[in-house]
Amino acid sequence: MRVDITYTGSLSSIAAGIEAAVAEAVAAGAEVVADNARSVCPVDTGALQASIAVEQSGTSAQISANTDYAAYVEFGTSKMAAQPYLVPSLFGNENAIISAIAASLGGAI
Repeated sequence: MRVDITYTGSLSSIAAGIEAAVAEAVAAGAEVVADNARSVCPVDTGALQASIAVEQSGTSAQISANTDYAAYVEFGTSKMAAQPYLVPSLFGNENAIISAIAASLGGAI
C-alpha cells in the first residue's frame, strides 16, 4: 500500500505572518509597561514622564526614560531615595502584559 501526501500551501508565508504577529504582540506588551510607567512616574516638570518611550526592533522592544536623571530617580542616589517607576511597571503588570500579548497573537492566528 502506498500513500502520497502533497502540500500545496506556503509555509514561508505562514512563518512570516507569525513573526509579524509576535512583533505586534511584543509592542503591545511593551506599551502596557510604558503606559504604567508614565502613570506612576514622579512628576516635577513632566520631562521624565514625557521621555518614557518604547523602541521596537523586530520581535524585541526596549522601554526607556530618556532624561539625564532618569536612573537617579529610578534607583536613587546617596542623597535621594529611589522612586522606582520602570521596574515596578514591568513586574507589577505581568498579567496585563501576558493578556496584551495573547490578545495580539489571538487576533493573528
